[in-house]
Formats: sequence, C-alpha cells, structure tokens
Amino acid sequence: MDADSQPSDTRTLEQKTSLLALLRELKRIFPHALIVGHHDLNPMKPCPCFKAEREYRGL
Repeated sequence: MDADSQPSDTRTLEQKTSLLALLRELKRIFPHALIVGHHDLNPMKPCPCFKAEREYRGL
C-alpha cells in the first residue's frame, strides 16, 4: 500500500533482491512449486500489488 492506502508495489530494491534470492533457493529445493501472490489465491486481496507469477516465471 502506498501513503494514500492504495494498492502499490512499495518493495525496496533490497527487499526485491532478498526475495529473489530466497525464491531461487526455494525453487532449487522445490523445483515444481508454483510462485504466486496472495491475490492469485484470493482475488479479494490486492496484495502483493505486483504480479508474482509473471515476475518470477523464469525461476
């Protein structure tokens, strides 16, 4: 959420980098796991305010 409480991707570069490293390690351990966001499982939730499935498709 942004400062106006609107759905927005507010991750910092450090958060994006850490998340990518974590997801790479998890995909190594669980190669068939699907990476999705909250809203992919519950359309009523706007978070995580970015398309996780698309962003991490290449892992």
